[in-house]
Amino acid sequence: MSNFWVIWRREWTACFLSPVAYVTMVVFLAVANGTFFVGTLRNLGGYEPLAPLLFAAIFLWMPVLVTVVSMRLFAEEKRQGTLEMLMTAPVTEAEVVLGKYAGALSFTLLIMAPAVSSIFLLEWLSPGLRLVDLDVGAIAGGGAILALSTALAVAIGLLVSLMTCNQIVSAICCFAAICTALMFGWLLSMVPGVSRHAADYVAATTHIDDFARGSVDAGPILLYVSATVFFLFVAVRVLESRRWR
Repeated sequence: MSNFWVIWRREWTACFLSPVAYVTMVVFLAVANGTFFVGTLRNLGGYEPLAPLLFAAIFLWMPVLVTVVSMRLFAEEKRQGTLEMLMTAPVTEAEVVLGKYAGALSFTLLIMAPAVSSIFLLEWLSPGLRLVDLDVGAIAGGGAILALSTALAVAIGLLVSLMTCNQIVSAICCFAAICTALMFGWLLSMVPGVSRHAADYVAATTHIDDFARGSVDAGPILLYVSATVFFLFVAVRVLESRRWR
């Protein structure tokens, strides 16, 4: 277990040592908060709750953020030739995968946290809006489903990075795979014969909207957790196969 924390700390430190990380923070917060404020201005006078607008704005840009963070997880190790050195250390494949995953996920959530808090900034900028008017339960629900969808996206990005050797290729494949997974419900809805209920069950946009309105369901939670575990399990198996090549 101590190896897991060492790898997590190594990955966490590597994120902060890269100047790309700070550029990513600024750009993500700017575009996510800008999208939220534009959406709020367009709904002035309406009855649309603020929480769905906020989490839809963050969710829109989340695949880009996860791609930037996760594309280098293993692709950079392969390019520098340090993956072989890491695998010869007394660590298991599961510790390597979970340590890198935890480092990337915690860094991603750290970047996203200020974007979620922008709803309180809006309360400060709007004298007519009081904090008590905000649905704290809806904000908590939206934050929970956003964290779960981000966890799934990082797991997908890690697996793609493990299967590629070039960061550019990894970035393209990561973005495509994450968007496909998050848009799977919409793609499924276009298949003839598929019911609307089945498509909504796996639609990430529907989950974000429902949870951000306070409608919490155990089904999507189980879906995201099981899918995340599946992709991490596959990543461990892929890494194990490299040891025997």
